Amino acid sequence: MDIVKLRELLEAELSSTDLNELDEDFYVEFDSLIKALKLSAESSRERGEDVEERLYLAQLKIAESLMKEIIKLRLHKIVDLAVEGKIAEMTAEEKRLFNVIRAFIEREELPEISEEVQPQEESEVEAEYRPKDVPKEAYIIQIDLPAVLGPDMKEYGPFMAGDMAIIPAVIGRALVEREVARKVRISF
Repeated sequence: MDIVKLRELLEAELSSTDLNELDEDFYVEFDSLIKALKLSAESSRERGEDVEERLYLAQLKIAESLMKEIIKLRLHKIVDLAVEGKIAEMTAEEKRLFNVIRAFIEREELPEISEEVQPQEESEVEAEYRPKDVPKEAYIIQIDLPAVLGPDMKEYGPFMAGDMAIIPAVIGRALVEREVARKVRISF
């Protein structure tokens, strides 16, 4: 996902009265984009690259602005669908919202709204493309390091000199090669 795709999605939402179909992981991809832009800006700042930092921050602002408009348009359409009692293609998050609005309209008991996503059965295709667990290892960090984005799109760090960190092996190997961390073995 990038700003160009967000712009295209916004244009599609603006040009249609119907709810446009999104990838099921659209919101997760957006969160990853925002996290990556923030980390890139922070990394640029730490390297003293002011122009690069400002570019990343400008991209961040544009991405967040586009997303707010997309969400606003989609929310209006979801409310309209709920009022009309029609179902359309939605992400899991949007379906939960639709169900709450629909229950409210029908004067039914409102479903519990929780922070946790309820586990759903996944299809064979979803299981095949689900991110695998990233193997993690223990390392002693030897210098202060900023947060880094791992292969699982999770943020690791920031780290202080002397910290012991359980991080993905691929990140750990890169740190060891740069002589800023050393691998340790933990036995129980």
